[in-house]
Amino acid sequence: MGENTEADMKAMLADNMSSLKELFRETPSMEHLLQIVATYHGMEQTERGIGFAEAFIMQIEDEKDRLLQASMVLEMVDRNEEALTYLGEAEDKFPDDVQVKNHRGMLLNKLSEFEKALSIYEGLLESSPKSLESLSGKLIALTGLGRHGDVLKLYKTSIAITPSTVQDWHFKGVIDGILKDYFEAEKGASITDGQADKLSQSFNSIDHIIEGLGPEVRNFYMMGNFAGKEIYHEILENKG
Repeated sequence: MGENTEADMKAMLADNMSSLKELFRETPSMEHLLQIVATYHGMEQTERGIGFAEAFIMQIEDEKDRLLQASMVLEMVDRNEEALTYLGEAEDKFPDDVQVKNHRGMLLNKLSEFEKALSIYEGLLESSPKSLESLSGKLIALTGLGRHGDVLKLYKTSIAITPSTVQDWHFKGVIDGILKDYFEAEKGASITDGQADKLSQSFNSIDHIIEGLGPEVRNFYMMGNFAGKEIYHEILENKG
């Protein structure tokens, strides 16, 4: 029965691949490319997916983008040390680039190197204290390190910041997704019952605001929210 299920899954992935490649031909984009790489990975044809991606990435004229995209592809298939090699090259050539630094911090968090990631995000937030992308990365690092007091402070900082772009709503969603489950798990421990109730009211208020915004913002926020919850529970699993 298990073998049939696995065979069915691979057949479904193969069908999806045809659709994804058609989409990619119509609209070449990194989003579609990463979906193709992930599908090949699910079909246990990882090298083929990387090869497909490399053919596209080699055509990117901007060197920084080319290095970042190569790193993202390798990260997608859990070849994180190789991804860091590309990021290291990008840092050497673009040492002050915010996008490169945020991406490195994100990958270090994924590798549970939370102290190193925290150092990067604190540096980024010194120059851009209202960056929700950097705040979300810092929150992941603080959560991984178990720095409960600093997590609560970061939450208070984040609620004072209004997202200015659709992408910012994604990172706002990541922050809220992590914190909703974090505060629930810490209720009665590092978070008092009274604090937990106030925080719950705050999240209810945010949900009400989101409902009044356009569908694009809602989608970005909800996708971020889901990602944040996954990140938090992955941290718990790695600790356990």
